[in-house]
Amino acid sequence: MYLRRKVLAGTTISGSIGLALGIYLTTADIHAIPLTSTDPIFTSKYYKSYNPNSNPTIHDLHIIRVPLNQIDPALLEDQKRLLERYCGGIWAGAGFAPQRVLRKWLDKPNTNATQLWSSSELLRSDYKVGTDIVSEFEVIDRSSTSILIRGGDKTCNRGLRPLDALIEVAARVDKENHVAEFGFK
Repeated sequence: MYLRRKVLAGTTISGSIGLALGIYLTTADIHAIPLTSTDPIFTSKYYKSYNPNSNPTIHDLHIIRVPLNQIDPALLEDQKRLLERYCGGIWAGAGFAPQRVLRKWLDKPNTNATQLWSSSELLRSDYKVGTDIVSEFEVIDRSSTSILIRGGDKTCNRGLRPLDALIEVAARVDKENHVAEFGFK
């Protein structure tokens, strides 16, 4: 019995250290940047529409810079495709996988062509306005460098919500510094 407890304690401690180290190594290159009230997202028509009472917000911007030699050259030639692949990587990646599986289990996936559920659909999507991500997030605006997504409730709820979110995913190539800059706001 004593040996079992010792093995269990050692395994728990080792696993915790491994998990913490893995999280650190995965996120060490991501920089958190505070947002000011003058950020364009706070003056957008969407922010004013979804937060008419000026409720307090939680907001931040995370940026990672990736050397251009680590990115598929075909994506570097097309800024729009680079942005779409980055957005797809967020939703098709391991970080969102548990929520995607849970949503699929709780909500029967719709056959709507704009609704994305599988990793392959999320990676291939062009994220046009109206694209529905697992019935919980919807693309509401996009430009050549960013995609604005609304979340916080079912996408069928078009009105004000008890919890609402605006997420801006951005990508741009900085040829001068030989990096691609990816943002998540």
